[in-house]
Amino acid sequence: MGDANTLRMVIGAMYTAVMFVGINNCSSVQPIVSIERTVFYRERAAGMYSAMPYAIAQVVMEIPYVFVQASYYTLIVYAMMGFQWTVTKFFWFFFVSYFSFLYFTYYGMMTVSISPNHEVAAIFAAAFYSLFNLFSGFFIPRPKIPKWWIWYYWICPLAWTVYGLIATQYGDLEETISVPGQSNQTISYYITHHFGYHRSFMAVVAPVLVLFAVFFAFMYALCLKKLSFQQR
Repeated sequence: MGDANTLRMVIGAMYTAVMFVGINNCSSVQPIVSIERTVFYRERAAGMYSAMPYAIAQVVMEIPYVFVQASYYTLIVYAMMGFQWTVTKFFWFFFVSYFSFLYFTYYGMMTVSISPNHEVAAIFAAAFYSLFNLFSGFFIPRPKIPKWWIWYYWICPLAWTVYGLIATQYGDLEETISVPGQSNQTISYYITHHFGYHRSFMAVVAPVLVLFAVFFAFMYALCLKKLSFQQR
C-alpha cells in the first residue's frame, strides 16, 4: 500500500464507482417507472390493477436485475482494485455493492412516486446527491463532521455504503503505511482513527443497508397508493 495518500486514492475509487453506478441506476429507472405509472392509472380506473400488488411486483422485479449487475460489477472491480482474494472479503464487497445499487434503484422509484413526472423526479433526486457526497464520510471523515450535522451522516445511505466497503476491505490489515505529518501506522489503525470505521460495526452496517432498500421500496409502494398525479 505504501502511504496514506495511496490508500485514500483506492478508497476514493471505490466510493466513486458505487456512486456513479448508483446514480445511473436511479436516473435510468425513473422514466420507465413514470411511463408505467401512466398505464397503471388507466388500468386501475378500469378495475384491473390494485396499487400494492402492482408496486410489490415492480419492486421484486428489480431484485434479479440488480443481482446480475452487482455480480459482474463485483468480479470486474474487485479484481481491478487488487483486493485480497478471500471468500469473506469478496462476499462483503458483493453484499455492500448489491444493496447499495438496490437502494439507489428504489430511491429513483420513490422519487417518481412523489413527483408528477420523471423530469421533476430527476431534479428532486439530484438535490440530494450533493448531500450524499458531502456526508458520505469520504470527503469529510466522520470524526471531523461538526456535531450539529452528524445526525445527517447517520441517515445518509451512501455513508453506510462507504463504511461497509472500507471497513471490510481494510479494517483488519496490519500492514504499516506512512502518514504525512504523523508516525507510521497500520492500515487498520489509520482507518479507525482517521475515518472512524470499525470492522466489528459491520453487524450494524449490514442490516442498515438492507433497511434502506426496504424503506425506499416501502415508500414507493405507499406513495403510489396514496398519491395520484393523474391528469384529467
